Amino acid sequence: MAKFSNMIRSLLASSLGLPGMQELLAQEAPDDAIDYRYTHYDEDPLPLNKLAFGDPRRYEIQSHQFRIIRNLNDSYSLELGYLHEAMSGSSPLYVLPDPSGPLQVMSGATIRERRNQADLAITRRKHDYTNTFAIGYSTENDYEALYASYAGEKDSNDGLRTISWGASYSDDEITPTDALLHGRVLFAERDSISGSLSITQVLNRNAVIQSGVSLTRQSGYLSDPYKQVWINQAVLNDSRPGRRVMFAWTTRFRQYMERSRAALTVDYRFFQDDWEITAHTLESAWRQPLGDNWEIAPSIRYYSQVSPDFYALFYFELPPDGYWSSDYRLATYGALSYRLHAEFRQERWSLSLGAEYYNSDKSLALAGTPENTPALVDFWRLTLGFKVEL
Repeated sequence: MAKFSNMIRSLLASSLGLPGMQELLAQEAPDDAIDYRYTHYDEDPLPLNKLAFGDPRRYEIQSHQFRIIRNLNDSYSLELGYLHEAMSGSSPLYVLPDPSGPLQVMSGATIRERRNQADLAITRRKHDYTNTFAIGYSTENDYEALYASYAGEKDSNDGLRTISWGASYSDDEITPTDALLHGRVLFAERDSISGSLSITQVLNRNAVIQSGVSLTRQSGYLSDPYKQVWINQAVLNDSRPGRRVMFAWTTRFRQYMERSRAALTVDYRFFQDDWEITAHTLESAWRQPLGDNWEIAPSIRYYSQVSPDFYALFYFELPPDGYWSSDYRLATYGALSYRLHAEFRQERWSLSLGAEYYNSDKSLALAGTPENTPALVDFWRLTLGFKVEL
């Protein structure tokens, strides 16, 4: 087997888009660059025939993300990142039983939140090893998080195999707004620790595959302070177990097509936790260069999950174990995402545009017993990016 050419390696590597994962191919030191991305996220309003009361308008989020990459020398590189996010709209609170079908209670459209996040990463490359250490801090109106991570990888002597590993830790503090007014918890903490291991194998000069596993343990306050549950005429706060262990297995395949100069990407992810949530994600994309400067990438993503035992739309009896939630994000459902990404490249700069439409529905669930969950969300996401090499 022959090693990848730089063009093929670049095209295959550029097809990766899952946050928090190791690059599928071990990379040389990145070019010094400044990167900016704007994202507009807009959820469809709740249909009025599913609304009990509250405001049907849902979240609208605008985010600005900056990144600076700087090579300090042949071995070390530095990356600085900053994210500002502004959110507004209303949020699902709880579900009411009704003869015509379950109805969603929404908050008023008074949610106004800001999030700022900053992170710093330093990477050391020496011989066949690459090691990256990162720290970050995120703050919102009602939330603070301090986190750190380490990622390493080693190439085999022939350059056809890469072993990657990593670990991360996050310490979070939660101070919900209007806690006394709405009977929410005043202050809570939670932490998360995770580890991952993967192996990447070059199959031939045009194909590469990666498979890896990750394990995450969360502990502390894992309920959502802004969600409530209808239980036998009473409305109680969301209550979930204070411990969660999550396992994920991800396999990704990249195939370069010499005749069309395109890359086919296929990703599969299996997820399971001790809350009894099981999920499957399958995504495929086709990255096609157009001429010397353009590249387009249509993709489709399918997701399906099965809800935990303590989830229900509402309860007519108090669960004896003390756990309950009607958060639609825990429901049994499926979803399809349709994306189109386009990028224009010049010698030292590039411009990217992206659009995504997301649709979720109980009928798209792969397994489980889906209910008529009124708050399942559909949304649009638009992105604009600009990168300049220094």
